[in-house]
Amino acid sequence: MHQRGNLGNHEASASREPDLRVEFLLPQHLPPAYGQFEMVWCPYTDRDLPEAETTREHIIPLSLGGMNGFELPVCRLFNSSAGSSIDGAVANDFLILTQRNKLDVRGHSGKRPVYIAKRSRDVDTGHPVQLALDQTEGLKVWCSRSRKYVSGGSRLEFSFNMDLDLDLRFVAKVALAAGYFVYGDLFRRNVRHNELRTIMNTRASDLGDGIYSIETLADGRFSEGGGERVETIRTLCRAVPKHSVVGLVPGPANLGIFVGVLGHYMGLLNVPAVTTSFPNAQAYHWGHVISPQDGTLKRISFRRALERLASGN
Repeated sequence: MHQRGNLGNHEASASREPDLRVEFLLPQHLPPAYGQFEMVWCPYTDRDLPEAETTREHIIPLSLGGMNGFELPVCRLFNSSAGSSIDGAVANDFLILTQRNKLDVRGHSGKRPVYIAKRSRDVDTGHPVQLALDQTEGLKVWCSRSRKYVSGGSRLEFSFNMDLDLDLRFVAKVALAAGYFVYGDLFRRNVRHNELRTIMNTRASDLGDGIYSIETLADGRFSEGGGERVETIRTLCRAVPKHSVVGLVPGPANLGIFVGVLGHYMGLLNVPAVTTSFPNAQAYHWGHVISPQDGTLKRISFRRALERLASGN
């Protein structure tokens, strides 16, 4: 797996939120509707499964700004494990959870998302405490000794962990589902999706020499540089701070897939692909962008997204 990506000669720059209006015509290459066929291809496992062994998967989880309708049938067993190891980890990532708290983006449980810093202490007293960091209700300090909320001292200390492999594992997972959702069998036949599964299932530190066999180009949320084209993608993800976005951009020999979560750029993967048969007109011109917004799945061509980003409309 190599760092950095290239999305071709598509350029734009702006800071205001683009209007991702619906401009979508259903093509004929999309995957079948749930309940239409007995066997279903799962992009996560690369297996054809009986429909009874599948479950509906939110391509962007509800807790990260997804919605019903932006879904795909996938392997039930895989989805059960990946739901916590990848999706759940992203939902509880400090930076993402802070944004979820600010926007009150809730998951299946319906509970308000609040970051709890369990390994904290009151510096003045040295007592261990737990901090609830809520941007609406304010800071709450729970004293483990007295087992009650306290006012806390003037100095509080807490720490949090960041999983540096998580962003691209999540992007690879979304890329597999969104790629099949948008392009159907074209994605299955013409994209080297086995590399996306490797990235999704394996930490970069565990790949060893196998990392050199992966030709997919990668740019993560903490990557630096990348050039003007990658920065345009980052800007597009930041331009919709209240929503999540997935973009798929075919190149001459690759399919670029980028993901933004609630205004946070998560990353870009450019996976080898043969895209000569991919649609490149109307809602697919230069690629396709999807954003669940307020109960509506907004879909627009990548070219129109860049035009609106540049104009600020």
